[in-house]
Amino acid sequence: TNYVIFETHQWLRNHFDYADAQLFLGTIDKAVQQQVLTIIPGGSELELESRRLLTEYPDYRFSLNEALTAVVLLHYGMKRIFTFNPSYAFLSRLDRSIKVIPSIY
Repeated sequence: TNYVIFETHQWLRNHFDYADAQLFLGTIDKAVQQQVLTIIPGGSELELESRRLLTEYPDYRFSLNEALTAVVLLHYGMKRIFTFNPSYAFLSRLDRSIKVIPSIY
């Protein structure tokens, strides 16, 4: 989602430097232009559904961004997510067909 792009840009800027963050954006732009990457824009409907998910499953203790990612996966029928964030292990409890890769946790 565009939220992931925003957070990654900020993380690169904060942990490395601005040039690295800009290089990341340039790489993302090229991938979109070459149609090898699609960025799903967030919006009020996805955000409302994310908040509902937080309320409905408080035991999972995920962030609003993690809830948004779950909503996007479920809404678009995506069955795989590549992440090093162990918090996403909850996805398989929402939908058993979702695979979290790599599954090191």
